[in-house]
Amino acid sequence: MKRALYFILVVTFMLAGCKSSRIVDQVQIIHAMGYDWKKGKYVGTAIYPTFRQGPMTKPDILTTESSTTYDLIPRLSSKSALPIEEGQLRLVLFGKSFAKKGITEIVHSLARNNKVGMRLQLAVAKGDAERLLRITAETTLSDTLYLSNLIEQNIREMNLPNTNLHIFLYNYFGKGRDPFLPYLEKKGNFVKLEGLALFKDGNYVGRIDLRQSFLVKLLLDETKNGVYQIPISKNKKKGRVLLENLFATSQYSLRRGREPIIDIHLRIRASIRDYPTWLDLPNKKEFQLVRKQMEKHLNKDITALISLFQKKGVDPLGIGDFVRSHTRHWDEKSFYKGYRHLQIRPHVNVDIIQTGIGE
Repeated sequence: MKRALYFILVVTFMLAGCKSSRIVDQVQIIHAMGYDWKKGKYVGTAIYPTFRQGPMTKPDILTTESSTTYDLIPRLSSKSALPIEEGQLRLVLFGKSFAKKGITEIVHSLARNNKVGMRLQLAVAKGDAERLLRITAETTLSDTLYLSNLIEQNIREMNLPNTNLHIFLYNYFGKGRDPFLPYLEKKGNFVKLEGLALFKDGNYVGRIDLRQSFLVKLLLDETKNGVYQIPISKNKKKGRVLLENLFATSQYSLRRGREPIIDIHLRIRASIRDYPTWLDLPNKKEFQLVRKQMEKHLNKDITALISLFQKKGVDPLGIGDFVRSHTRHWDEKSFYKGYRHLQIRPHVNVDIIQTGIGE
């Protein structure tokens, strides 16, 4: 018994000794990494915290350039007095020029990197990633996680569909679907979320705004939160109502035939946060008028959005994957040849649960 206990203690000690430890102020912990294409060179930018007295930190920037993307991190290390640590990386930001050339090499590198977590956020910057990271370092004072927190907050509370490295890789490598990423833009001295960047085969092909991002969020899965302005009219009066999504579900169905049809049944339980003073929502007749107009406009906007995706040849909703799951011997190349002309019909049902505190 004593010999067995002694053996366990020795093995435990040896295993504990095998683990390498790193002290936080003896490594350069990168929180965000930017990739740009400028003047025929790849440019890498890293933002990291430098620790001051007590808990205070200050964002700092490292930047380098190379003819390839593979040695950007080693080149950054050559400019750092401390070893670079990627284990706390929370955001990878691509400049638009870089994204147009393709992000395939970086995506494959991230997929192989066991130091990087699957909850890592990816995003596209209008213009240069370096510029947006420098704005963040200069204006947020102590928050090196500002951009990743901005994205995550908008996923939880507002119009951004769920996205992270894990979801991006699923959409990127999966058959019958295309990935998308948050799209960030400089507004004055701040960085603002402006919608979604669309990708095809790892290349940036366009973007949609935050209003359209809300529709993507509704169409992808069960979702909560997000707001949407809808035009409303009564007699000769015109205005807008602000719909807040409480809970939404979408269900797809396939009608086979000579020309297959996909029906998307979308049910939204919503609250009306704001509406014109001339609307009398407690009045049942006007309440039904508003609900019908909301359904009509949502159907119209979703149809226009899907037509945009078909025109660009991108499939962020995973329509191809849905058809594949209901089709024997599905062929991706053949499907996307006819994707542009595929009939996809939304059917929106809105349940208005609340109209405000004065209801």
